[in-house]
Formats: sequence, C-alpha cells, structure tokens
Amino acid sequence: MSEEFKNAFNKLNINEKRNAISSELFLIGELIKKVGNKYGINSMLNIKNYNTAKDENLSDEQMLLFIYEDIYNIQKELITLLLAIDINSNK
Repeated sequence: MSEEFKNAFNKLNINEKRNAISSELFLIGELIKKVGNKYGINSMLNIKNYNTAKDENLSDEQMLLFIYEDIYNIQKELITLLLAIDINSNK
C-alpha cells in the first residue's frame, strides 16, 4: 500500500473510514462469490453493508464486532472455497 493511499485514508473522518473498511470487506466477499460460482459452489456468504447514516453512532465495540463478524464469515467461506478447489483439482 502506498503512502499516498494511507495518507488519503487517514484524512477521512471516522465514519468514512468505517465505510471504507466495510466496502473493502464487501468487495472481498463478492470476489469469493465470483470464484465460487466459477467452480460451481453456491456461496452463502453475506457481508453486511455499513450504512453511513444509520450506523455512524455505533460504539467502537459494536463496530469492531460488526467488522469481526464479516472477517470471520469471509474466512469460513474462503476455507470452504479453497478446500473445494483443492478437491476438484485432485480428481
């Protein structure tokens, strides 16, 4: 990650930072789904969409849980996907 990119992120307010992180997790989730579809795997992955108006008053603890749940679900789905790809490639 470039310093310019990090500096741009650091200039965001806290609500914008939360939204940026949520958007990145959502993008990762969509990429996992796309690869899963390519291999015939139906993904049940559901990444939450941070709502800058509705969710801006979440406490730090609530926001960390919000992010942690998405990361945990991404991890589970990624493990499932990689195992399925490995099994299919060893046939």
